[in-house]
Amino acid sequence: MNDHCPVCGQQTEIEVGFYYGTGYVSYALTVAYFVSMFVAWKVLIGMTWELDDNRMFYWLGTTIFLLILIQPILMRLSRSIWLGWFVSYNKNWKNEPLEYNERMDEHMKEI
Repeated sequence: MNDHCPVCGQQTEIEVGFYYGTGYVSYALTVAYFVSMFVAWKVLIGMTWELDDNRMFYWLGTTIFLLILIQPILMRLSRSIWLGWFVSYNKNWKNEPLEYNERMDEHMKEI
């Protein structure tokens, strides 16, 4: 991840440990992914809760395999969502240059 935004110059590492909260966002995105995959599988293929029906295990294996493939996307998306919650967007950023990075202490200006 870039240290600063290539467009506006906003520092992306705002404070030490800032991105620890992205675990919660990533967890919520993963739960939403599992629920949506379950609904899609149930509607398209069908599934019962009987032990002799292997379609549930096929769903679980397919969902976990695809989750491993999209994990880098989910990690970047959760970091972007987390950063978007704490850094406000200035629609006039071209006309108003960034003089002071949001949520930064005075001693972090040199970093």
